Amino acid sequence: MSEMPSKKVKKKRNLSTYLAVLPAALLVVFIVYLVATPPSQSISTIATTGQTNTVKTGDIAAPFSLDLIDETGLKNEKVTFRPDSGQIYFIDFIHEWCVHCRNMAPIVERLHQTYAEKGVVFITVAGGYNTDAQKTAQFIKNYRVTWPVGFDPQLEIFRQYGVRGTPTYVIVNRNGIITAKLEGEQPYEALARELDRLLG
Repeated sequence: MSEMPSKKVKKKRNLSTYLAVLPAALLVVFIVYLVATPPSQSISTIATTGQTNTVKTGDIAAPFSLDLIDETGLKNEKVTFRPDSGQIYFIDFIHEWCVHCRNMAPIVERLHQTYAEKGVVFITVAGGYNTDAQKTAQFIKNYRVTWPVGFDPQLEIFRQYGVRGTPTYVIVNRNGIITAKLEGEQPYEALARELDRLLG
């Protein structure tokens, strides 16, 4: 006649079963979390300056002047931004190696085609971190950038505007006030909406 298993043996079996199932259950929970969690916005921008200064909407835009660069390289001219000029400005901060800047280049070109004729002034500030003027000139050529580009080799203007990563878009109204500062890849409609709001 066989004996009934003791309570201790039953507890050990229950514990063994629990420990065997626990890792699989945790894995399932983790997979569900990954699927259910939306991707972070930071995926669409690349950190470049480690900047902690905060420049936000409502701030007065700071004037700047940078060396002009085009598809042939640095020129003996300046790109100057004057917030008191009474014009609407679209300023984008990029690096030539930034994949998100490359993704956005056709969208910015489309914005330029639509809004330059409405009086919006476009300026690109190209950073010099981990790159040089020659590579930046190649970016300008490859992506058909036809508006003024200023080369910021030491990221001075990046820091002045609190730019933490690229691309970053700054829109300035006719009174020199920053009305939008957008980081990362943006849909055409979001950028166009900000410009339409200023054009009235």
